[in-house]
Amino acid sequence: MDKRKLSAISREPAPEAAIRKAMEADMLRHVVTARLVEEEILLLNFYEVSGLKTGKTEAAFRTYLSKNDYITQDLKTSKVKWKTASFYMMEGFSLFKVHWNQDMKEYEYPCLVDTATDGDRDRISEFFRDYLSPGHRYDPWTAIYDFQKRVMSDRLMARYKKETDPIDNLMSTVGEVPGDFIKWSFEEALGFSRYLIYKGTAKGNAQCVCTYCGKSGLVDREKIRLRNNEKGSCPFCGSPVTFKAEGRMPAQILDERWTIYVDRTKEGFIWRAFRAYRSIRKATTLAKYQVTQGIREYQRSFYMFVSKDVKRDSYEYAEYRQSGKTRWCHNEGKTYSGLSILYPGNLPQAWEHTPMKWSALEILSRNLPTVAMKYESGIRTYLQYPVLEWLIKMGLNRIAEGLMDGTSSGATGRLFLKKKSIFQILGLDKPNTRILQQIDGNYDELRLLQVAQSIGLQIKAEQLRGYYETFGCNTELLKQSGRKVSLYKLVKYITKESENYPIGEEGQCWRYSYMRYQERTDPRIERRRNTAKDWLEYLGWCKELKYDLNNRFIYMPTKFKKVHDRTAKEYQAYKDEQMRKRKAAIEKRVRGALAEAAELPAMQMRANGLIIITPKSGDEIRQEGIALHHCVGTYVEAVAQRKTLILFIRKESQPDTPYFTAEYRNGKIIQCRGKNNCGMPKEVQVFVKAFERKMQSEEKTINDSRKAG
Repeated sequence: MDKRKLSAISREPAPEAAIRKAMEADMLRHVVTARLVEEEILLLNFYEVSGLKTGKTEAAFRTYLSKNDYITQDLKTSKVKWKTASFYMMEGFSLFKVHWNQDMKEYEYPCLVDTATDGDRDRISEFFRDYLSPGHRYDPWTAIYDFQKRVMSDRLMARYKKETDPIDNLMSTVGEVPGDFIKWSFEEALGFSRYLIYKGTAKGNAQCVCTYCGKSGLVDREKIRLRNNEKGSCPFCGSPVTFKAEGRMPAQILDERWTIYVDRTKEGFIWRAFRAYRSIRKATTLAKYQVTQGIREYQRSFYMFVSKDVKRDSYEYAEYRQSGKTRWCHNEGKTYSGLSILYPGNLPQAWEHTPMKWSALEILSRNLPTVAMKYESGIRTYLQYPVLEWLIKMGLNRIAEGLMDGTSSGATGRLFLKKKSIFQILGLDKPNTRILQQIDGNYDELRLLQVAQSIGLQIKAEQLRGYYETFGCNTELLKQSGRKVSLYKLVKYITKESENYPIGEEGQCWRYSYMRYQERTDPRIERRRNTAKDWLEYLGWCKELKYDLNNRFIYMPTKFKKVHDRTAKEYQAYKDEQMRKRKAAIEKRVRGALAEAAELPAMQMRANGLIIITPKSGDEIRQEGIALHHCVGTYVEAVAQRKTLILFIRKESQPDTPYFTAEYRNGKIIQCRGKNNCGMPKEVQVFVKAFERKMQSEEKTINDSRKAG
C-alpha cells in the first residue's frame, strides 16, 4: 500500500448514524464506518463511543485493508503515525470483553465494536466473504481476524525468505536413500526388536508366536527355556528373539533407533539421521497382534574438510520458528538424540576422499549392528585420536564406543592415549590384551584386567566375563586375599543361587515400553547381579554378628535367599539392641549432667565441662557467626523480635572462646552447630539434651503456677 497516498485521504467526521449508535450503546467502545476508497482497498474508521457522547466526532484511528495487506493510521497525533499490529494485538483496543455471567455460570464474550449501519456491516462482509463462517455471531470481526492472521503469517515467511531459500536450494541437492538402507534399518538396526510371545498350556507346553516370522505353534518347555524377557532363538525360524510372556506384555512395545546414512558430496559428506521404529501392539488373542514400522529423516549435517579442519552445517526437519510449519531449518537440537547406528553399506566409498576413509567405523557398525552409540562424535574423536582405528580393527568395539562417548578415562578403566603402543595405551600386557579382545571387553572389564595384572592374578576370558556379569566392576573383591574359594567357584555358586532370585524393579515389563532407545539387559544377568549384591551385603552382616565365615555353610549357604532374609532379621535385631544400649548410655550421662547442674537455673547451666552463655547483643551473635564460620549472624532480627533464642555453648575452661551455637525454640534445641557447621560430638549432645529437659521442666513449673493463679 502507498502510505503517502492513503494519509492524504481526508479525515471523515462521524456520521449521524454513528453518533446515534454511540448514544444508544451500553457496552460498546467503538463504532465503525466502512467504505471502499479504491477498488481493492476497504477503509474502516473507528470512533470512540466515549468521545462521541461528549461531542467529539473525530475518528481515533482508521484501518486500510486490501486483499493481501492491512495497515492502521493513528489519528490522535498531528504527525502521521502508522501501526502494523492486528486488531487482536493493537494497544488500547479490544474487539471483545470477557464477562462472567453469574446467573448462567459461564463466560460470555460481548463484542465491544459495532458498525454504524447495516450497510457498513454488509460492505465489510462482502469484502471478506472468503473468510466468513455462515451464521457466526461474531462475523465479520472473526473474518477480519482470520484474514489478518494469514497476512501476519505471510509477512513472517517473507521476512524469513532470505534464510529459507538458501536452505531449500541446499536441500534440493540431496537425493533419495537407496532401498538397501531402508531394508537394513529394519532388518539389522532393529534386529533386536524380535519377540517370541508365549502362553503356557497344559502338560509343560506353551503356545508361541514369533513377531518376526509370524509363525506359531506349540513348544515343549523342557526343550526350550521360556522366561519373560530372557533371550533365545525362535523355534520356528531360528532368529534371535526376546521371550515375552503374553500375560506380562505391555499394551505396546515400541522400539526405536536412529539410523545414519552417509551421502557423498564434493567437499565432504552429508550425515543423514533417520528415526526408524517398530510398534507391536497387544491383541485379544495370542495369534493376533499388530506390527507396524516406519522410518523418516529428521537431520542432515553437511561436513566439509578444509586442510586439517572440519566444518559442520547442521539442519533438522522441525517446526520453523514457531510458525506452525514443519520444514528443514537450522539445527536447534529438537529431534536427533545423537545415539545412532551407522549404515555400513556404502562406507568407506562415501567418504573415501576425506580423512575419515581409514576410520574403520563401518567395521564397528558391522560388529555391533544393533548397538546405538555416538557415531557422529566418532568423527572428531578419530581426527583427534587415530588410535580409534586400531581399537576397532582389534575387535575392541566396546572400548571404541566408550572413546567416542568421551569416556577415555574415569572411575572405571582408563586409556593412556598419549602412549605409543597399543599395549601401553590399554595399560595391559599382551596376554591380557588378547583376553580383552576375546570378550570384546568394555571399560569396566578393562579396569578389572588392569587390576588383576597389577596384583599378578591370572584370569581367563570366560572367567572374566562371568565375574563381570555377576559382580560388575568390583575390584575390591577381585583383590581380596581372604576369599574362601576361587573366583570361578564363587561365580558358579552365585549363578546357581540366582536361578529363581527376584529380579527387582528393573524387571518390570512396563518400564521398557518407555526405555525404547536401549536394549535391556538379559534378566539372567540382572538376577546374578542382584544375588551377588545381596551376598556381599550378607557377608557384611555376618562379620558384625561375628559368625564364622570360615564355615562354608555360612560363607556360601544353600537356599541363599532364605538365609539372607533370616540373617537380615537377626542383623536388624542386633542393630536395634545396639541402638537401645547407646540410648541407655546417653540417658545415663544426661541424668548425670542434670544432677551436676541441679542447683543452677537452665540459662546458667554447667555440666561435663560445658556452660551456657546468653549473648548480650546482636553484635555478639554476629561475632559468633564470624568466628565459627556459620550463619548465626542472620538470626539477629529474629532474636530481636523474640521469634527465637540463640545460646552459646562454651567450654568451662575457655568461656570466651566460641565452641558451639544453639537455637532454642518451642521447648527444643532446633539446631546446634560448631565451626563450619560441623555436627555435635557426644559430650555436646548430652549437654544439649540435659539443657532441653531442664528448660522444659522450668517452663512447665512457670505455666503451672500461672494456671494456679
